[in-house]
Amino acid sequence: MKFIYYLILSFFLIFPANSDQLYEIIKIPNLKLYKIEDNGLRFLFSEKGFSAGVGINNVSSSAIDENKIKENYNQISESLNVYEKDFLNKIRLKYVVICENLKISEIPALGYANPKMKTLMFNINTENKYIDRVLHHEVFHFIHFDEEDIFDQVIWEQLNDLDFGYKECSTCSNKVSLKYIDNNKGFLTDYSMSTPYEDMAEVYSFMKTNKKILIERSKKDEIIKKKITFLEKQISKLDINFKY
Repeated sequence: MKFIYYLILSFFLIFPANSDQLYEIIKIPNLKLYKIEDNGLRFLFSEKGFSAGVGINNVSSSAIDENKIKENYNQISESLNVYEKDFLNKIRLKYVVICENLKISEIPALGYANPKMKTLMFNINTENKYIDRVLHHEVFHFIHFDEEDIFDQVIWEQLNDLDFGYKECSTCSNKVSLKYIDNNKGFLTDYSMSTPYEDMAEVYSFMKTNKKILIERSKKDEIIKKKITFLEKQISKLDINFKY
């Protein structure tokens, strides 16, 4: 296909895939190109491991064996291939760095979104049952970036019961589990109770991966129903073709 050929050719002409040039683009050392998908996503990895940034912006990964990537790559790529190139360009997502033992500011993480660098980092140690959800969760952070007027946190907070309050940051809480919970009004996981944007990202991840659960949950949980309606309406302002 001419389009695919042109896409690959243009990448090697404009963004040669060696670690020094990749570092200049996304400021992460020791990266190698693994594959370019039809929607333009560049999948990268590090054979040597890396540490970049300082303080709360520090990110690190252990060295990763390319064979380990092969074990999960199909699931990772299929999950992200649902997004069209135009949409990815709009939300500024271009690079996916496949990591092992990913840490953000020395705290273990399954994923990390950095829209400024157009980069999503994914921890390949993630349990298979959570891979899709983690990826879509991080994609949502690209979607809401610079769109605070659309994804208003105050409006979102008002969807919850009056006696509930979020934490100041996602790491300020011990609510870290991604396991689905059926008995906590308004929330799908413990982690969704940390901050408004993490809650939105969790609901979005279910919208993209577990529609059946949301349909059943909406029948008995009015707050979840309102949150789904809110996200569907607001995301449609950025993507008129959005459906869950």
